Parts: sequence; structure tokens; C-alpha cells
Amino acid sequence: MKEKKEQNDKKKITWMLWISVVTVLLTVLLIIGVFQIYRKSIRPQKDESIYDRYYMMIVEDRKSDFWQAIYNGAYEAGLEQNVYVDLLGNNLARNFNKYELMEIAIYSDVDGIIVEADESYRMTDLINRAVEKGIPVITLYSDNTDSKRCSYVGIGNYDLGCEYGRQVLGIAGKEPKKVTLLVSANASDSSQNIVWSGIQETIKQENIQNAPIELSLFSIDDSNTFTVEESIRDIFIQENLPDIIICLNAVNTACVYQAVIDYNKVGEIDILGYYDTDTIIKGIYRNVITSTITVDTEQMGRYCVDALTEYEQMGNTNEYFMADITLIDKTNVSDFVRGNTDD
Repeated sequence: MKEKKEQNDKKKITWMLWISVVTVLLTVLLIIGVFQIYRKSIRPQKDESIYDRYYMMIVEDRKSDFWQAIYNGAYEAGLEQNVYVDLLGNNLARNFNKYELMEIAIYSDVDGIIVEADESYRMTDLINRAVEKGIPVITLYSDNTDSKRCSYVGIGNYDLGCEYGRQVLGIAGKEPKKVTLLVSANASDSSQNIVWSGIQETIKQENIQNAPIELSLFSIDDSNTFTVEESIRDIFIQENLPDIIICLNAVNTACVYQAVIDYNKVGEIDILGYYDTDTIIKGIYRNVITSTITVDTEQMGRYCVDALTEYEQMGNTNEYFMADITLIDKTNVSDFVRGNTDD
């Protein structure tokens, strides 16, 4: 009986090994197939003209308004320089993550890569592999400081934090305030820490009225919109709610805006948001969102193409390109209204 059991166990292990091998082979074949598709289309044609260079942009949430706006800026800047910029992943049947898309871009031998990076070892390795293969890489919005990327295009996160800090002080006056900054539980870069430092330093140095301000962080699971909503709901079911909530992306801003309405806290909680979607602008117009900070997305996309072109022509480029940010509040929100605010 014991020998028979051992034979059965060996058969199970053998079958498991074969299944694992087949799974790996199928995955490799799928990736190779994708590589071949992109290799064949490496020089996209439009109006019978062939572009001089082909760049790939890689971001995690490519369907969001924010990333679409940045891509449009890069795409238009590329057309002016006879460069085609492709938002990689738009036309693929499977939803590849940004690391897999980096593999595709590297094996496709593109002329340049623009990537929403992070500080992970895997991203560092992918960027370095691309550069060693002769493909310059621009990190976009989130950096990878340990890699061989040729430039970083983003915003001044410390300046962003300082602006939020000044907004907090303007709201507080002399009154005690509880302030909560929403941070991503999944982020693997230092940008949130830099924003946090800017907020802390500004409140420490510019709090001339000595308002008692209590700062705290709240971690948000931003795997998808549903998990964001669940995380933010956890804030609103607490007994002691914050007086001011600071959001670092458009999704969090929109979800907090909706939660303030749903829990009847309009006028009790100040929302300091990020970006200028129609929903956020509507929230400011209706005096539910106090203010938001938006970034010049067109400029950011253009900087990416300019950095790659400069590197191609000169062999080097500026290490940092910082896009402009703008504060939107009730004093200037009418300049940003794009549709009907009565819906």
C-alpha cells in the first residue's frame, strides 16, 4: 500500500510539473506573439507618410482622464516632430501590467520609452535593460532614481505639498483642525513622502496664528475604484472625522466628494483635491470641494517628447522637467467650467 501511495504521489508531482511547464510555454508564446505584432507595426503609417521615430508611452491606468490628457499632449508634440507616440496597451486584448508592457517595448526595439515608473527593483532592471539596448527612457510622473533613465518629467512634489499646507493654514485661521492626507497603500515611490514633507514644513514654518493643527495619514487601497470607495467609507464611519481631507489624485478626490454628500457632511469637511475633471470642477462650483490643484498635462506630455528628441540629437538632456501646477478654487473656478454644472 505504501509503495502504491508513493507511486501515486510521484505521478501527481509529474503531472503538476508538466502543467507548470505548459503554462509557462503558453505565456511565453503569448508574449512572443505580442512582440511580433508590435515589431511589424514599429513604424506606423499615417497618410502614407513614415514617421522618423516611434515612442511608446506606458502607464498603469491609461483610460483615466489624467493619463489620456498627458498622452494627447505627447501625441500632438510628436506629430509636430514627425514622431509617432503610442499609448501601449490600448489595442491589446489582454490587460498587461506596466512591467509586461515594458518587456514588449524593449523587445520591439522602439526609439524611446516613456514610462510611469516606480522605485521597485523590477522597474529598475527593466529601465536599465532598455537603456543598455540603446533605448532611452523617460520616467513620467513617478520616478526611478536608481535606474539609468535619461530624464524625469513630473511635478515638484515638495512644492505641491507646500501649496496644500498653505491651503490648510488659510482654512484653519486660529481654529484647531484635524487634517488627513490620503496616501496610496500600493505606491512604491517616494513622491507621497515628499508631498507630506512639504505639508509638514509649510505648516510648521508659516503657521503665524499658531492654529492647533493635527496631521495624519490615511492609507487607501487604490487597486480599483471599488476599493477606493470602500477605504474612504471607512473614514466616514469613524466617530471623529477629519476637518480637512487632502487627496493626491482625481479618483480619491471624486470619491471623497461623493462621500461628503452621501454622509451629509457638506460644509463640515473641507476637501483639497487634485486635478480638474468635470466632477471635481462641479464640486468646487457647488462649494462642496474647497479647492483642487491641477497640472498642465499638455505641457507634461510635450516635455516627454522634447526630452527624447533632445537626447536623440544631443546625446544628453535635462535630468528634470517640471510641469506647471495651478490652484483652482471658488475665485477662479468659472474659468475651468467646461459643461453644465446644474446636472
